[in-house]
Parts: sequence; structure tokens; C-alpha cells
Amino acid sequence: MNEKILTIDDDLDIRSLLSNILNQEGYRVKAASNGREAVDLFKSEPFDLVITDIRMPGMDGLSVMGQLKQMDEDIGVVILTGFATINNAIEALKADGAFDFVTKPLEHLDQFLNTIQQALERRRLKIENRELLKLLEKEIEEHKLVFEQIRNSKFLLQSIIDGISKPLFLLDNKQSVILMNRAALKYFGTTFQEAIGKPCHNIFKQKCGTCWDCKIHSYVSTGKFSTFERNSPTDEKRIEQVEIYPLKNKGLEGVIVSINDITQIKRAQEQLNRADRLSSLGQLSGGIAHEIRNPLAGMSLFLDILGDTERYEHTDDELEIIGDMKDNVDRIAGIIRRVLDFAKPSATAIKKIDINALIEENIKLWSEKFRKSNIRRILSLAKDLPLVYVDEIELQQIINNLVSNAIEAMGKGGVLSIATAKGISSFFKDRTVARIKIKDTGTGIAPEHLKDIYNPFFSTKAAGTGLGLSIVNQIIKRYGGVISHESNLEEGTVFTIELPIICSTENRINQIHPEKEFDDNIIFQNIIV
Repeated sequence: MNEKILTIDDDLDIRSLLSNILNQEGYRVKAASNGREAVDLFKSEPFDLVITDIRMPGMDGLSVMGQLKQMDEDIGVVILTGFATINNAIEALKADGAFDFVTKPLEHLDQFLNTIQQALERRRLKIENRELLKLLEKEIEEHKLVFEQIRNSKFLLQSIIDGISKPLFLLDNKQSVILMNRAALKYFGTTFQEAIGKPCHNIFKQKCGTCWDCKIHSYVSTGKFSTFERNSPTDEKRIEQVEIYPLKNKGLEGVIVSINDITQIKRAQEQLNRADRLSSLGQLSGGIAHEIRNPLAGMSLFLDILGDTERYEHTDDELEIIGDMKDNVDRIAGIIRRVLDFAKPSATAIKKIDINALIEENIKLWSEKFRKSNIRRILSLAKDLPLVYVDEIELQQIINNLVSNAIEAMGKGGVLSIATAKGISSFFKDRTVARIKIKDTGTGIAPEHLKDIYNPFFSTKAAGTGLGLSIVNQIIKRYGGVISHESNLEEGTVFTIELPIICSTENRINQIHPEKEFDDNIIFQNIIV
């Protein structure tokens, strides 16, 4: 017990009495005879409690208390008063300045000491409470700072994943949505508020239970990285690759799911695979055609000799049979020529071609056929279409082949639309192309045949050779271009041709040699699609 107490009284006997009592209780005591002296002492050293008379000459106890409270708001003050000044003491207590008051003379010593102890305890509690309050405020500020950091981190994380263009979302081990990026919200047609905390099957497919065919559900339980391909549930024509990354952290287990649109990659791979097959088949068929051509020429010669009426006598029926045999041999020879053209195209002259002008000129040749077949044509040719470097005859061959196929598909009449436009390639990033679309309203192509239409010798026509589209595809491929298609039964077919737009230069190659690939540094990117 080392508390310091300041006593203030103009009566020396009272001061001495208070000092003796308090010293015996172990307190350190200093005394002042008036208010001014007390204020000066208080300024020079700290005290834990002040005992002051309320009536003193000069500065009374209430005034002293007011000044001391300004210097130390926690100082405890006990008022000494006589019965005559009880109202003043009560006034001091009401002002919440003094802790308590005792009356003079000090007849009840125990009560007086108890009041002193309570006043000191109150000061101690006030100081402790203030310190605790400061600690609490500090903790609150620290928590605010941590919360702000968490909020900023969460905002940063959300900003980062929102910057990812592919759909990305986080599921916990119960497959409830924890986080989704903007692309995922758009993909599933939902909002952040609707999705977070809800089971994925409820958000994505409006189901109350796990989807029986959900591969994500089956892979989540493995806890390993998994990936699979699927047709998009939002668009059957789109192919997606779904990647599932396990997430294991303290207090959080689940998976991160990303959805990649690989439709264009798959289409490009299919084109590459088709090109490889066509190349191999072209070489094989070319070799076979050469082997057939020689004996076929001999057969044609022998039929000519056999049909020579100056050498041999024949009935009319015999001559008719020989003529039919000769026609069929010539027909086989024509097929062989087309096979050889497919296997090894002839040299081609390249020059600047105005696609629109070529289409307009070529389409005039079909006017009579359109009229007889009851086909209406629509041309939508872009005015700003740049020139392309191709062989004019080969481009005519492409257009005529596709127009001819469209007319055959519209046996009962329909609409043929040809459109051109400048745009970005659907298959190659950042490549500018001239695009030609030829659309008919015919019978369409059966789904099971779509993958084979560019294969040589594949045809659904009774008298077809199956080389038309193969040669078209081969020609377009040689120019670094791409042909693609869409078709629906009884609705029609659209073929889209993309030819690269090449910057003008005087040093152009004038001939394409089929036995040599294009040099990337001369004109075209040698891309087989």
C-alpha cells in the first residue's frame, strides 16, 4: 500500500490528525494549508487521492477540486465538511466531482478509512478500465485493418478471376458455390447473389439433387486433378474442356472448375486430320490412276480398231455395243483425269482477283439454270472487300462447284444466297480474311455424312465421283484458306470460305508448283487445314 494522499485544510490540528491516521495505515501523506498551496503541490508531483476541507479562506474545496480534476480526471476527492455545510457537500457529489464526503470531527474512523479505500479502488478501476478500453480500441482498429486487408484481398482475388475470360468457379466439398468469376456468371445466366452458397446443381440446372450424369460430381471425390471434354450444356455445337483442380486448405476443401471453349481448336484439328488423310489418299489414288491409265488407253485403242467398219463387218447391234463400251472407257478415263488432278494439281497462275467481280460474272452463267429450277438468288457483296491473290480459274471452279451442289440440293426451287465480307478468321487468331458464304435452302446434308463430305470418292449421288468437294478443299488449302460448313436436314446448307488477305507487293510468285510447298517468306503461310 503505497498510495499518495494530499490533505488540504486550514486547521493545523485536522491536518496533523489526518496525517497520523493515514500514515499508520501505510499511506504516504502530504498536507497543504490552503487551496493555492495544494494546486502547486499537485503540479509538482502525482497523487492518488485528495482529502480537502470544503470551507477554506481564499479558494474553497470545490474550486480546488475543479482545478485538480483538470490536471488529473481520475483523481479521487473526498470532501471534509461540518454539518453546517452539508448542502455544499451534496452539491459537490451531484456534480460528480467528489467520490464521497465525511463530516468533522472524525468520530467514525472505520467508516472514514473505508471511504478512503473505496475512493482509491475506484481510481484504480477507472485507470484499469481506461487502459482496457485503449487495448480494446487498439484491437478493434487491428481487426478493422485485418478486415480491410481481407476485403481488399477478396476484391483483388475477384478482380483477378474476373479478368480470366473463361468461366471459373470454386466449389466446396459439398459442391456449394463459393466463388464465381464474371465469365461464369454470364455462362450460367445467374448473379453473384443468387449463386454464392447454393449447391451448383440448384444454380446451374435448377435441380434439387446432384445431376446423375454430372462428371464434376464424380471427379470431386477423387481429390485429384481431372479433365474431360463435353458438348456444352448451353450450346450443343460448342465443345468444351472442363478442368477440375483439387483445393485443400485449412478449413476449406473443394475444387476449382474451369471451362474452356475448344470448339475452334477441335475444328482446326479435324481440318488437319482431314488434310493428312486427303494427302495420303491423294498419293495412293494418284499411283493407282497411273497404273489403270495405261491398260485403259490400250482398251480404248483396241475398241477403236474393233469398231473400224472398213476393217471389220458388224451388225448394227454389235456396233452399238462397241460404241457403249467406248463411251464407258472414255468415262473411266475422265474419272482417272479427275483423280490425277486431285492427286497432283496442275501449275496455276496467281494474280490479284476481285472476288465480287468474279462472283457477279460467274453467276450470270447460271441464270438460265436458276430460272428453270425456280431458284431465287440473293447477292450481298461487301464493297470494301480487298483483292486476294489466287488463280482465277481455280476460284471459278470453287464457286461453280458449290453453286452446282446448291442447285442440285434445291430440286423443287429455293433461295441461293452468296455473301462476301472482310473479317477475322474463325480458325486463326488475328488473321484477316476475305469470307465467302454460299447458302442454299435445300434438303441439307445428313448428320452422319457431314464428317465425310471432303473425303475423295465419297458421294451420295448415284452418278457422282465424290471428288468435287475434295478438289475444292484442296484448292482452298493451297492458298492457306479454310472451308467450313453448317447443315440441317430440310433447312439447307451453308459453306463458308476464308481466304487470307495478303499485303500488296511487287515481288509476287506467278506460278504455284504443286510439287513444292509455298515458302512462308514469299507469299502465303503454308498452313494445311
